[in-house]
Amino acid sequence: MTTSALLAALFLGSFFHINLGPDVKSPLSYDMPPAYVIAVSSDVSSSGMTKVVRPDTTWWKEFNEPVLDTCIEEAFRANKDLEIALARVQQARSVFKETRANQRPEVGAKLDATRYKRLGSTAGLNDNETYNSLVGAGVINYEADLWGKLQKATRAAKEEILAAESAKNSIRLSLASQVAKTYFSLRAADKQLPVAKTMLQSQISTVELNKLRYQHGAIGELDLRRSEAEAASSAAQVSKLEIAMTQYENSLLLLMGRKPLDYVSRDIVRGASLSELPEPPVVPSGVPADLLRQRPDIMEAEFKYKSSLANLGSARAGQYPAISFNGLIGTPADDPSGLFTGATGWSAASQFLMPIFNSGKLSSRVRQREAIAQQALAQYYKTVQAAFAETTNALTARDKSAEIERYLMKQEEVQSRAYVLARERYNEGATSQLELLDAERQLLSVRLQLESSRADRLNAIVDLCSSLGGGWAWRAADDLENRTLPKPWEKSKKK
Repeated sequence: MTTSALLAALFLGSFFHINLGPDVKSPLSYDMPPAYVIAVSSDVSSSGMTKVVRPDTTWWKEFNEPVLDTCIEEAFRANKDLEIALARVQQARSVFKETRANQRPEVGAKLDATRYKRLGSTAGLNDNETYNSLVGAGVINYEADLWGKLQKATRAAKEEILAAESAKNSIRLSLASQVAKTYFSLRAADKQLPVAKTMLQSQISTVELNKLRYQHGAIGELDLRRSEAEAASSAAQVSKLEIAMTQYENSLLLLMGRKPLDYVSRDIVRGASLSELPEPPVVPSGVPADLLRQRPDIMEAEFKYKSSLANLGSARAGQYPAISFNGLIGTPADDPSGLFTGATGWSAASQFLMPIFNSGKLSSRVRQREAIAQQALAQYYKTVQAAFAETTNALTARDKSAEIERYLMKQEEVQSRAYVLARERYNEGATSQLELLDAERQLLSVRLQLESSRADRLNAIVDLCSSLGGGWAWRAADDLENRTLPKPWEKSKKK
């Protein structure tokens, strides 16, 4: 066989490769239960309406709160975590294109220019003359992928794109739920703060009355100090609610991607109170296996695992001999006018590189990739476990929080009646002002708990929708994903 025939055979054979690594496929699934099972009280009732949660479901619109809808849409337009995730997707795509290019020939052009003068005596040549040498040539280089090293690296880069997309979708899922929960908590604090201030004033009045009674010997010092301690506790609760309101407002501004000046005014539009919101529809739990198809964090873990398998195959292929080809065709000349007009020459060559001794570098690289694959596999199963735990927790919280709210509403009804009776008795002179203030304090305390329970119930529904993987596929009208990310380092073109 001639040299040319051998080169041609090797070149053609390089387009086929032997698969040395593991098959790039999804991990084995858990045996998921056929349905979610939770203990729910028979007292928990529903409106009978249901809403199936899917990736494109705008579950937040079911609360019928336009202000909440606006906040979530603004977050999808300006949130910086989402912008970072989109940039990472672009980065993954660029890495994929760069990696894929390694599988293809590289074609280039080069120009070598040399000026020299001979030293010493040479027959037939003038020793004092200076010579020019120019060579213009086209160059081609190509690495044969006989063992699939480059192909597996490209596959890994492709899986990384899908993982980056899923990570971005996880941020979208989390973003909608965080905005909703922060908004509901803020609206609860809006109602709790005036109630807490009213309760504080009531307890201050109680303290003043107890001081007079203590001075006249009607009560002991212990009763006086207890009333003062309760007033101090209420004052601390007012301060805590004021801190919480500031934190909720700033968190909402941060989620919506607002500018620093907005944090000074904290001008956030409020909508209906939590008690005025309509009863949201019941969210059916669905089939547990749906989590594997709907939750982007599970999909991200799966793609990361498949990427690690592809990288393992690439590392194994790197232990085998590498074959590369290079070619050149060009024209030598003594001056630029002679380039590409004189005689043309070419060369073709191949290189065979076989690793023999490298102090265990290549085998260590394989073991590193195996360890990464083991981590990715464990992370996948952990993500599935966490998703199932979050969903079952959310299901229980949804039903139990509604149950707690119902009990507190009953308690408020009873306590309101007790306050009315205490006021009537006080007006008739049958009871003291102290007992009236005590009845008012108990009523206000229940109202504080009730408003908190309303936020807990709504937040539990949000957690359930999020744990079921709902909402991440929806896009706002001016969504970040529909726009080009800014590049301030590039000069704008003058019109």
